[in-house]
Amino acid sequence: MTVTEIIDKTARAVVMELKQSDMLSKSRLGSFKKTERILYEYPELCRSDDEEVRKFVAEIDRALDKISDDPYFELIEMKYFRGWTHERIAEHFGVDVSVISKRRTKLIDQLRPMIFTRDFVREMLDM
Repeated sequence: MTVTEIIDKTARAVVMELKQSDMLSKSRLGSFKKTERILYEYPELCRSDDEEVRKFVAEIDRALDKISDDPYFELIEMKYFRGWTHERIAEHFGVDVSVISKRRTKLIDQLRPMIFTRDFVREMLDM
């Protein structure tokens, strides 16, 4: 099995588990919203003992590592892991809230093809 197939299988398993526990809407989510949802659930996923979930967490970690040099990378932790508002994050960085919103979108846009590759490609082809 290739790495891409393992990632896809793991992502599907995690999404299915999140749907079954009502932590993820059963409606069709795009890769952007899925990436955000996974980031919100990341701290909980890190505590899982399930091998497939651990593999998926490792993929998320690799994706996060690839964007860690971004000057606004810290906002991922603030927003998704700590639950900070855009206003609080903007205050921390000393910028306008609109900057935080744009930078968050940029970071998610960089992560989503790494975490949900197949969904991202499908979305691009549907354009």
